[in-house]
Amino acid sequence: MKWKNYLRDSRLLLLTFFLALSITTIIIWLDPNVHIHISNLLYLLLILAILFSSYLVFDYRRKKGFLREIKEKVETGTILEPSQVHSFEEKSYIVLLNIHKRQYEQRLEQIQNEQKEWHEYITSWVHEIKTPISVSKMMIETDQKIGSLEEEIEKIEHLVEQALYFNRTSDFSKDYFIQEMDVEQIIKEVIKKNRRLFFSKKIRLQLSFSSLEVLSDKKGLIFILDQFLSNSLKYTPVGGEIVIHIDQNEKRITIRDNGIGIPAEDVPRVFQKGFTGKNGRQVASSTGMGLYLANKIADKLGHQLSLQSQEGSYTEASICFSKTVQMLREEFTR
Repeated sequence: MKWKNYLRDSRLLLLTFFLALSITTIIIWLDPNVHIHISNLLYLLLILAILFSSYLVFDYRRKKGFLREIKEKVETGTILEPSQVHSFEEKSYIVLLNIHKRQYEQRLEQIQNEQKEWHEYITSWVHEIKTPISVSKMMIETDQKIGSLEEEIEKIEHLVEQALYFNRTSDFSKDYFIQEMDVEQIIKEVIKKNRRLFFSKKIRLQLSFSSLEVLSDKKGLIFILDQFLSNSLKYTPVGGEIVIHIDQNEKRITIRDNGIGIPAEDVPRVFQKGFTGKNGRQVASSTGMGLYLANKIADKLGHQLSLQSQEGSYTEASICFSKTVQMLREEFTR
């Protein structure tokens, strides 16, 4: 800190001092009851000016030392702790700086974790997408059936879509549109998207629908349901069965299959990042990110995901909506 900067910051104090000094001088000089020689008055003003100047010098040195101490601590990355030698104002500055430092470090750690998470995901994603690409290339070279080739292309599309959603979840709040929607239509879109796998594996589909309108993001909801349904199709054997049920009372969509099920010890961890479990390691290569992303998107939309399973028997995945359009209309009309 330079003198000119200090004086500029203290201009209000300087103005107040000189104004008070001028008013005091005028009152003393014009008061007929006060008899003081002009030399004595000037001497008094000089003493006051010296005392005030001494204060300014002391205050300048103290603030300059405090700013130098702050600068050294900031440059070394250490935290300055308030002490008895600091004024209340200085202690407030130290507290605010420490809060800012902690927020900066937390944000930096969050960015580093996101970058690490993205790097780990992309590494596993590249390994997984190589399989359908290689299979597709082999089918083209050997003139395999077009239907089988389309299945591999759909797998590639699914993985690409998953990667886009992984990137989207980091700033999801700027990229979603909440609107009223009929969940029956959304489910039909998801079924149509996976129809080829239904036919190729000859899996029976049972639908139990009731009217249910919810507030959600269409793209996000489709991704969640598609992840549930694709998992059911993946782990349900040929000739199996999948039941999709809409429960209007519980505001819930349930997708249940009679596939290989999930081991009891794996069920609590299915929504964890990168968790593949016993089935993911034995049946098919997997990034373990599908259900993690689905749960992350559901959390941002205010929906709740749950999964129940019994190994060798069934798996039941469901999404529960906190409020429906009908509930909001009833609240509005009260």
